[in-house]
Amino acid sequence: MILPALRLGIGRIRSYNPQPMFSDLRTVEIFAIGNELLVGQVLDTNTHWLIRMVTGLGARITRAAMVRDDYDHIGDEIRCALRRGPRLILTTGGLGPTDDDLTLRAIARALGLPMQIHPEALEMVRQRYAYLATVRPNFSAELNEARRKMAVFPTGAVPIFNPNGAAPGMALDVRSEHADGVTTIVSLPGVPSEMKAIFTSTLQPVLARTIGAGGYVERTIVLDKGDESRIAGLLKDVQDHHPLVYVKSRGQVLEDGLHLTVVLSLGGNDLDAIREEVHRTEEEAISGLASLGYTVIRILES
Repeated sequence: MILPALRLGIGRIRSYNPQPMFSDLRTVEIFAIGNELLVGQVLDTNTHWLIRMVTGLGARITRAAMVRDDYDHIGDEIRCALRRGPRLILTTGGLGPTDDDLTLRAIARALGLPMQIHPEALEMVRQRYAYLATVRPNFSAELNEARRKMAVFPTGAVPIFNPNGAAPGMALDVRSEHADGVTTIVSLPGVPSEMKAIFTSTLQPVLARTIGAGGYVERTIVLDKGDESRIAGLLKDVQDHHPLVYVKSRGQVLEDGLHLTVVLSLGGNDLDAIREEVHRTEEEAISGLASLGYTVIRILES
């Protein structure tokens, strides 16, 4: 793939935590693009779903934002993200046939890349409409300009097959401030069924080479009584002793009513090491809670 020479002040490599269970190199940013999101017409469920999927792979989401269908707004977000240097940027929305579907054009403009018809992407679009013509009465498979637009990609980009729709996804490697010197931008459709189908199938090779395989452990300690203020100091100490684990207290409505819970979570490369670190954190938290007079009703894992 072509790596555009972006003027980003590249050269400084950020420090990262070298512990084997977790690496700051496996970072991800998500941008949900669409005016309909920012006027309240559509609820952005895509970002929540992607966060859960990416976290489940052991990578770390460092930023998520909603952005208007606007060249400058999208371009600013992409350029700023490349300066922060995540390994992977995921965008959703703006890949369709209408004029306001401008995500790929905005990315190309931000990176100074020309746009061109991608033959493989065009074939994907052609096959989709050919199929639709066989199942819909009086449906034309003609590739008009609006349909061809979905195959116009930035130079160097690779199309990703969409099993559930006409618009292919896109993957593009670009220079960035990531320690490896490269960030992969992946653009996915905004239709949830299409986005999920791509992520769970044809995007997997891209995910494997960018953020790899890992794991995520979440343990929820369910307590017999409330009052977060009484355990705040204890949880701060636990967090300080185990900085990799995210320690958070919150009220949760479970099947038997409202409970105060303490949630311990960690994602990373080595699932066994993750489990061990969460277990050590859990033991310290439970011991401290007992000293404060709390009883653990049960522990949930997800």
